[in-house]
Amino acid sequence: MDYDNAIEQLVEWALKNAVVRGVILTGSGSTGETHPLSDRDVEIYTTDPATLLSDDSWWARLGEVLVVERLDMPGWHPSRLVYYVGGKLDLTVIPAAAISEVPRQRPFTVLLDKDNAAAHREPDEVIGLHPSESDFDERLNWAYAAALMCAKAIARDEPWSSKIRDRDLKHSLLVMIEWDHRARYGLEFDVRFLGSGMRQWMDRGVQDALEKCWARFDSDDSERALLATVALFAALSTRVAVTLRFAPFDHERVSAEIAAVLSSR
Repeated sequence: MDYDNAIEQLVEWALKNAVVRGVILTGSGSTGETHPLSDRDVEIYTTDPATLLSDDSWWARLGEVLVVERLDMPGWHPSRLVYYVGGKLDLTVIPAAAISEVPRQRPFTVLLDKDNAAAHREPDEVIGLHPSESDFDERLNWAYAAALMCAKAIARDEPWSSKIRDRDLKHSLLVMIEWDHRARYGLEFDVRFLGSGMRQWMDRGVQDALEKCWARFDSDDSERALLATVALFAALSTRVAVTLRFAPFDHERVSAEIAAVLSSR
């Protein structure tokens, strides 16, 4: 996919479409700091979202479409994540009135602004917060619940179930890695999204520990990876608790229960 050509076609279409009032390119695509496999994030501001969302033609003509994800989740602006041969566009459809109100914590480029509503916007200052103690405690409980269920699945030789529980545990592990990183280096530190850019921002020691946290399909390797994941999670969450002055958690008691479950194999 020729991204420059696709974006140009999109803007030309928007210029001719009266209900489309603005087009904004966000993220790395707006700065030119892109990986060859990076997609492009585009916001489409319109006075008639329903019509655009029911019409596939405006994005189908931009390239050779392979598949599309249609995301319409409560609390989020609807999106069409379109996978083309050689590229991907994340197209978010937003009411035109919100063009001056949508939070912008990352770089952006205004490609079209018919009403001059976004011309003077600058990226918003990123104001982060450390987790509250209740959020921290909830994350501990979610993580260890996933770990216990993963251990049970391994002990029962249910590898698919164990992988699903492991995925839940890994999500909590990433959250803890991010909290630990920002607790030590400052809230202004950008830990990105879903682990992206981890080779650049994540500590080398954490990356080395993560090498042991994934497994093949068999029970022996799954057990080894689970124990490594739990050990890393316990170490990081203990450090976060100390740094943020949260009440200590009895990690050893949960680890002992996980070991007991695994011993029943």
